[in-house]
Formats: sequence, C-alpha cells, structure tokens
Amino acid sequence: MRNRFPVATLTGATLVLVVVAVAAFAIGRAGPSPLVGSSPSSPLSALASSEPSAPASPAPSVPASPAPTTRPSVSPVASARPATGPCHASSLAARITLWEGAAGSRIAHVELRNTGTSPCLLDALDRPQLVAGDGSVRIDGTSPATTDQLTVAPGDVLTTLVSASNDCKPAPVPPISVAFVFHDGQRLVAKPASPTDADTPPCNGAGSPGMIDMHPWAR
Repeated sequence: MRNRFPVATLTGATLVLVVVAVAAFAIGRAGPSPLVGSSPSSPLSALASSEPSAPASPAPSVPASPAPTTRPSVSPVASARPATGPCHASSLAARITLWEGAAGSRIAHVELRNTGTSPCLLDALDRPQLVAGDGSVRIDGTSPATTDQLTVAPGDVLTTLVSASNDCKPAPVPPISVAFVFHDGQRLVAKPASPTDADTPPCNGAGSPGMIDMHPWAR
C-alpha cells in the first residue's frame, strides 16, 4: 500500500500537468481574447455580414400632379335682344268707355290695348281728332312737339282722356268717336261708346275753331 500511493499520486499529477499544458497551447492558438464587455461574434452573424446585401426596393414613383391649366378669361357675351319697334295701329285696339261733359266740352275716356304678340313703343302723346261715323274729321288737333314713349307689352292696357270743345259744324253722322294720328301718319280710331251716339261738344262761338287735346297715355 505504501508503494502504490506515491505512484498513483505521481501519475495523477502528471495527467494534470499534461491537461494544463494542452489547454495553454489551445488558448495560445486561439489568439488574444476579446475585450471585456464586447460580445463575441457568432458564426451566423459573420456569415450574414459576408453575404451581399439585397438591393433596396425602389420607392414607387408618384406621378407629379399636372400644373393647373390657366384658361383665358372670356367676357360673357350678352345675348342679343330683338329691338323693340314702334307700335303699329293694326296691333292696337282702342275704345271709348265713357263720355262726360264739363264746361262746354265733352271728355272721352279711352282705353287702349296691345293685341299683338310683341312689345312695342308707343308715343305718350298723339294728334287727337274728333270724328264722325262717316270718317269725317269734326275737330283736328295738333301734333305734340315732344313726347315720351311707353313700352307696351302684349295685353297691356293704357288709358287717356280726350277733351273736345266748340264743335259748330252741322249735325254729324253717328256715331261720334275720337282718333289718334301717330307721328308716322298711322291713324287709330277708337270704337265708339254707342253706335247711335251723335252728341258733339256745344258750339261756344261760331267764329272760333274747335279745340281738342289729350292727356298722355298712362297705365
């Protein structure tokens, strides 16, 4: 027993020395140890770093918004309206709605209507006449020097008063009425108030001319 213990002890020590020497040799071959605090690189990370990186996908191109088109400014063109012409006697209808007497004269209430299909211009004053049933002129008025104009739409109604005095002519052929002479020579005769009306303004002086005048046409 005494002879075996030293031999075993020596053998074990020898093995320990051999293992230490092999470990020292292996550490020397591995190179210097990494710095404290640094993490050793793994084989996978090294492999990943050695592989070529995949090309980055290009960003999708966004079409540029087209610049707003500047349109040239266009001035609005007013639609042409047909010019309103003068009223024609054939598109008008006049009638006496009432006769009344005052201070040696007779006054006719006259109504005028546009029976046409278009508006027209009417002089506010015309040359009035007192006429008999046979078309003869009993009293002739004078044409106005100036006058306003009225636009008369289809169906519009205007009115006026016509005053006549000093009719000294023989008894007329009925019915008595009034007429209007336009500046262009047209003539509009009003429908009499009665087909048998023969009353004329009284004769105030045989040597004096008859008188007739009208108020402007009005709505």
